[in-house]
Amino acid sequence: MMTDRDCEWLRAVADELALGVLPGQERAEAIAHLDRCPTCREHVEQLTFVGDGLLSLLPGSEPPAGFETRVTDRLGLKRPPRRRRPRAGVAVAAAAAIALGFGFGGWAVGTAVEGASAPAARSSESSDSEHGLIAASLLAPDHRPVGRIFTYTGNPGWVYMAVHLGRDGSGSDVPTEDESMAAGSSDVYPEAGRISCRLERTDGTSVHIGEFSLDDAGQGYWGAPTRVDPDTVSGARLLAADGSVLATAHFDARRNQ
Repeated sequence: MMTDRDCEWLRAVADELALGVLPGQERAEAIAHLDRCPTCREHVEQLTFVGDGLLSLLPGSEPPAGFETRVTDRLGLKRPPRRRRPRAGVAVAAAAAIALGFGFGGWAVGTAVEGASAPAARSSESSDSEHGLIAASLLAPDHRPVGRIFTYTGNPGWVYMAVHLGRDGSGSDVPTEDESMAAGSSDVYPEAGRISCRLERTDGTSVHIGEFSLDDAGQGYWGAPTRVDPDTVSGARLLAADGSVLATAHFDARRNQ
């Protein structure tokens, strides 16, 4: 017989279970609980989906020396004394580390991940407002999927995205391996110029959070630290230098239920 206390315990260890780092005995108990509780099972599935989505976007190159320190300094974080990390922060810390590891400071923009693609679409977008993670697909004006965006609503907050518009701006016309190597990673997507990212709010207003460039194949990865209010953020919009809309994302309204 399940109790609220059982579900409360499962929520406390769900991060570690989704990341595959929960110790054996606790993992067995958690799985047994998931067999009986569809609500907790869906909760863990959402955490796993977001984590897998971030991991699938990892570039195949290492960040430059000192990059981690610069990111930490930029976010105003201090190195705390060594202690056991609270369970509630495991998934958030892992997701943030993945995003920070290749999004900030312009590194990895245009470093095209060979063979990587956005996660398969689901009937509803994955989100977990309790832990501050919200994910959504980026769609071109013709509704083609052209990337994935992740936001973290905790403190400090951040936004990260992977974009592949294609050389014609439609998410198609993927270059061959030889073409990608010939183009290199320093060329900028000529049709779009600097890409502007704006977060949309439920009251119809929007806020500019930064700009980035794509390579000549229309592909890139970018992130920035920013405050994200889970109660008011409704989506995101990517704009070309001339103001035209390249892609939009809509965050699931059910995330706060």
